[in-house]
Amino acid sequence: MSWSFLRNMSLGAKVETASQKHIIHLSEESKEDLISLLNGTNHNPVVIEKLFPRYIQARSGSEANPIVKLHKDGKFESLELKLNRTTNGLNDTQQWWIVNQTQPGKIKLTKDHKAGLELYVFSDQVSPPSLGFLAGYGIMGLYASVVLVIGKFVREFFSGIHHTIMFEELPFVDRILKLCTDIFLVRETGELDLEEDMYAKLIFLYRSPETMIKWTRDKNQ
Repeated sequence: MSWSFLRNMSLGAKVETASQKHIIHLSEESKEDLISLLNGTNHNPVVIEKLFPRYIQARSGSEANPIVKLHKDGKFESLELKLNRTTNGLNDTQQWWIVNQTQPGKIKLTKDHKAGLELYVFSDQVSPPSLGFLAGYGIMGLYASVVLVIGKFVREFFSGIHHTIMFEELPFVDRILKLCTDIFLVRETGELDLEEDMYAKLIFLYRSPETMIKWTRDKNQ
């Protein structure tokens, strides 16, 4: 028995198809029942034991392996095979197989048990299409990408801070503010020479860290 699952490659899957197969050796009794079913001498269903894996794990790889621990005693489910025949108006015989499970699954979707197969597939979580290019690298790729992006923003925020901290973290700025106010008043009165001297003093103040420290000390010091 073989099974195959088709994936959407745009969602970040590594391979498009995941498949696997399970091979068993039929007992002599099962072989005889199948032969009689094919010959038309037997019309009763034939039960094939330990053939159908109800729980399958389909990861992002190319294999979809059965989950043995979820099966009772590690044994797969049995299947019931029946061959139906019918004849049309042209005396042509048509045949088809009917495959049913012998036991219902654990999850009851309907009140009444219906014929067919119940298969439970455990697959990896699908990422949004916008993150599909990261899903192929797994959780480590996503983690590394987030760390790099956050690290880049943090580094850009703190880069160059040593150039501005001496001007932005001043403890007492009243003296510098008074000097700027005096420059404005002198400009209003038209004393351009005096304004130039005071502006040169302000520039010298910002060019001399030692003088800036003295000017921005607390007024009680």
